[in-house]
Amino acid sequence: MNDTALQSIELIPEQAKQALAEAAAVNFPDSFREAENMVIAGMGGSMYVFYVLESLYKTFLTRPLSKLNTYTLPNFVGPKTLFIASSYSGTTEEVIYNLKEAHKAGAMCVAVSNGGELIAIQKEHNAPYYQFEPKHNPSGQPRMGQGYMLFGCASILEQLGYLNSTTDISVLDEIAGVKEAMSREARELATKLKGVIPVYVASDHLSGNAHIVRNQTNETAKLFADYNTIPELNHHLMEGLKNPPDKKLAFVFIDSELYINRNRERLNLTREVVEKNGVGAYTYTVKTSTRIAQFVEVLMWGGYLTYYLAADYKENPNAIPWVDYFKEKLGTLKDIR
Repeated sequence: MNDTALQSIELIPEQAKQALAEAAAVNFPDSFREAENMVIAGMGGSMYVFYVLESLYKTFLTRPLSKLNTYTLPNFVGPKTLFIASSYSGTTEEVIYNLKEAHKAGAMCVAVSNGGELIAIQKEHNAPYYQFEPKHNPSGQPRMGQGYMLFGCASILEQLGYLNSTTDISVLDEIAGVKEAMSREARELATKLKGVIPVYVASDHLSGNAHIVRNQTNETAKLFADYNTIPELNHHLMEGLKNPPDKKLAFVFIDSELYINRNRERLNLTREVVEKNGVGAYTYTVKTSTRIAQFVEVLMWGGYLTYYLAADYKENPNAIPWVDYFKEKLGTLKDIR
């Protein structure tokens, strides 16, 4: 196994602290504080920021927020749009294309990246950007350096007045006291999940975490997985548990005392329905006490879980051979349009 992956998981709080401090120092024109809507463009791990903002910070956002993970810029993007181009590497094809289109549309564009063409475009337009040095991500993998992307974007939105909240980094110190327990529980759960397809379930402020751990399961453990959120899944998914009878699924519920009461009731009842249909069900109960700390805790727990799943399947947690193969082949094809 590659220990740099494990080191990166354990350094997520340090990534967050670095990003919050550095991104707060980015200078913006006054006009960037006059947006009427916001768009985040990203793919894969670089789109996690949208799902986190939509769940963790949902009640604090002061402008409508949309995601863009296609080649088609929404028609409403224009001079009153804050356009955030999110790409860890700065080389993501779709994000580069859309950033260029957003500049043409006159949007207020900012980039969050480690470098690459994305930063070069911003420099060409004399436009703001947050470029980080990933000194707390020894693995070099974007999905293991999400503290930079997630908290870099949050810091920018706080500074511009579009996130009516101040992220108190001191709450991250609480993570140290639960790290050993979360790692141990992740190790135990990984053993139980070998040979089945995990289905992650979360709610409220941790909904974005379910999306993240699904993707990490794909890339890190080379394992198919799915995720759903409560209450949405209660309106359709449960009827799909009957067939086929030999389904190899296991549900992993992420529970928090900070969920609204009704959603906690729903989560417990959903687990009962899953078990009545003969499907395995496990619960990870969050241990920290604030929304921010819980988000980071579950982000790390998911990292541990998928790292241990990779070990059980004897997979390299850093390698992404099929994504690399796909990008190489795609690079030989014609232009986008």
